[in-house]
Amino acid sequence: MRSEHPAGGGPTAPTSARVVALPDRGIHDTAPADSWTDGFLTGNGEYGAVVYGDPALEKVVLDHHRLVLPNGTRDVTPPVLADRLEAVRDMALAGDYAGACRDFGAGWELRWTQTYHPAYELRIAATDGSATDRYVRITDFRTGEVTSAWTDGHGAWSRRVFVSRADRVVVHELVPAPGRTVDVTLGVHTALDDTATDHGGGDTLHTRMTFTTLADVDGGSGWLNLRAAYPEGLGAHGYEGVTRVVPTGGTVTVSGSTIVVTGAARLTLLTRLDRYETPAAWDTKPLHAGLAALEPDYEALLARHTKIHSELYDRSRLDLFVPEADRRMSTTELIDRQNADRGVIDPALLERLYDSGRYLFLSSSGVLPPRLTGIWTGAWTAAWAGDFTTDANVNLQVAGGNILDLTEAMQGYFDLVLGQLDHWRTNARNLYGARGFLAPSRTDGEYGHMLHFNGDDFPGHCWTGGADWLLQPLLEYYEVTGDEAFLRDRLGPALMELALFYEDFLTRRDTNGKAVFVPSFSMENAPGSTGSYLSVNATGDITAGRHALQAAITAADSLGVEQGSGEGVERWTALLDEIPGYLINEDGALAEWSWPGLSDHYDHRHIQHLYGVWPLHEINPEEHPDLVPPALRALELRGDQNLSAHGSLHRALAAARLKDGAQVYDNLRKIIGSDMLFRSLMTSHNPERHIYNADAANALPAVLAEALLCTRPGIVELLPALPEQWAKGSITGVRGRGGIRVHSLEWDLPDGTVTVSVTSDRTQDITLISRRGITALATSAQTAPSVLGAHARDISLTAGQGTRITITLPTGTPVGAHRGPEQNGPGQAGSSR
Repeated sequence: MRSEHPAGGGPTAPTSARVVALPDRGIHDTAPADSWTDGFLTGNGEYGAVVYGDPALEKVVLDHHRLVLPNGTRDVTPPVLADRLEAVRDMALAGDYAGACRDFGAGWELRWTQTYHPAYELRIAATDGSATDRYVRITDFRTGEVTSAWTDGHGAWSRRVFVSRADRVVVHELVPAPGRTVDVTLGVHTALDDTATDHGGGDTLHTRMTFTTLADVDGGSGWLNLRAAYPEGLGAHGYEGVTRVVPTGGTVTVSGSTIVVTGAARLTLLTRLDRYETPAAWDTKPLHAGLAALEPDYEALLARHTKIHSELYDRSRLDLFVPEADRRMSTTELIDRQNADRGVIDPALLERLYDSGRYLFLSSSGVLPPRLTGIWTGAWTAAWAGDFTTDANVNLQVAGGNILDLTEAMQGYFDLVLGQLDHWRTNARNLYGARGFLAPSRTDGEYGHMLHFNGDDFPGHCWTGGADWLLQPLLEYYEVTGDEAFLRDRLGPALMELALFYEDFLTRRDTNGKAVFVPSFSMENAPGSTGSYLSVNATGDITAGRHALQAAITAADSLGVEQGSGEGVERWTALLDEIPGYLINEDGALAEWSWPGLSDHYDHRHIQHLYGVWPLHEINPEEHPDLVPPALRALELRGDQNLSAHGSLHRALAAARLKDGAQVYDNLRKIIGSDMLFRSLMTSHNPERHIYNADAANALPAVLAEALLCTRPGIVELLPALPEQWAKGSITGVRGRGGIRVHSLEWDLPDGTVTVSVTSDRTQDITLISRRGITALATSAQTAPSVLGAHARDISLTAGQGTRITITLPTGTPVGAHRGPEQNGPGQAGSSR
């Protein structure tokens, strides 16, 4: 549902916007982008394009998800260190954490992943030099098109580009003003941004690449071909890009290494990219052949693409009832207005960020999930190698994929994880002498070996919880879809094999007979009392171990395997009983290390110890109310450190699960109110647009969805963490864990009503929760009181039958007030589990 609002509350659409119609869902700006970082974006999950520049010289950076710069690590395996393990454990348990860290990494140099990089820049230079006016550039989220348009003395000109999901091709169309012609020179540019990065494995390897540009005319089309060879002996051979130039009328000629088009009534460009392992791969011209077979009809290609893209994109929408005039504001206007009042989140900007976040996630998800920069980069250098950082970032970016009905776009994530399991086996075997899996803290998409560790400040190989953390989105997919074939053939075997790692790893016991996680690593943080990153019983590792064993048992029971005496279910159940509980520290907070003598270090961006809050559902008011106040306290005490976007996002997601709308809002404000938005609405890693980074852009829709709806099998909770600033609105297209589709959720707190429309995939009874209270409930479904109390009802849903439920909230309840988690249980701050 989309609300209708009268104009007001913001400026009217600028005159320049009338050159071309503004999209219903999208962004526009009235000034060209001088830098690629402000370029508008399009992609199909394999190719990406960044469009910037002006009518005289438009620049299109072309990206391919698999372009990583070989550095010799692809075929490296982790060292065999398992023979050191027992001595390392003895040292750590004796309190010599630094010594244990040193010895467990001795002789090994930390290796960085292969850096993600652009292919090249396609340049479109106009040859007439006419003065332009009323410039506007647009991204239409529903079609994936980026358009630039302007006028001169003859009328309106336009250039459009999209990346096709249907045909795996970048498609351009250039249309002149009435009575005019397209006269351009097309060239390739490789001298791209190579600014030194703050973090990464080196910035100079790209200088050893060699480039060859070939231009030709054949069969009435121009052909522009860039071939790039990587430094020899480090991995793949190279890559190429080919653009087919198809004018309507006019002439196409070659001038050196460029293609010149003169007098065309219209111009279509078709571009493909690929990466090759061997030097001879491009000799057969596979890209030329594929492009030659495509009909150069822009509208036909667009129609095939939008049939896929638009259907996916249109599934979900957020409406915060902002004035229509605000919805017509340019990104520059919205960002400037936000930056003028950084203490309050601009609702029009927030609504636009929901739309843009889903667009950017969809556009950068396909053959792989989004990287640190999504799928886009215009620089040879990249912070953290532009890779998939697995200890937080990639999971945050895909957080909305399942629950916001983009499960098709999640397949790249599933393929990445499941495709690297054999490397994870090698990690476990070499480093721990164990069966099962040990996941790496980062991957470039080509390998999953654990290479990113040392014996000093980053014992990444001690992060034993990574495999469970990375498998969780796959388990969530199963909870959302009920895909039994996926569980049987792909997920279930992996969950059960992971349990074998814990059987082999958890060989030490404490004085209470509980298993000891040693060595252990709370990702990227060190206890305040030791300063050593290697530790014992990191809470996040304990959570992962407990969850991995339970998930294996549940999968085995569902599949009817590993049953009987001595089989997996029996072994894993016994080991599950030996997993240690959590500690509550002297501040009343859930401790980051559940081991005596390891004190918390609060001022840190990561919150791995709240894994049980998000993305897991272990700590919740219904099942473990005693752990909710300590988890909230841990969240409250957490510092911002360097205001990394992923830190604020992670805290916001945890706050949503802990029913704290104020903290959701505050953590989003730290991003949106800290000048972390480029004009494409891509985001940065740190304030003041420092480091181009997709974490916030892609994760923000998930944060909003979790604040509005919390679901787990058998439970649907309405407005669990709604900030008081969003008193009225609606969201569509949410999928609940437990096979429930939430078609729409509408709320009007001043009016005291909440309405939700759902359909269940199967006949089931659920519990509907409204912590604000329930004065009345109207629905056609059968209802009953809930054992949880007056703020909940049990509702019977019939498979495939739409059900509308309207709740009347108690009168006199202030906007934003709701039943706190402490009212659903004892909240014993000193307890442990």
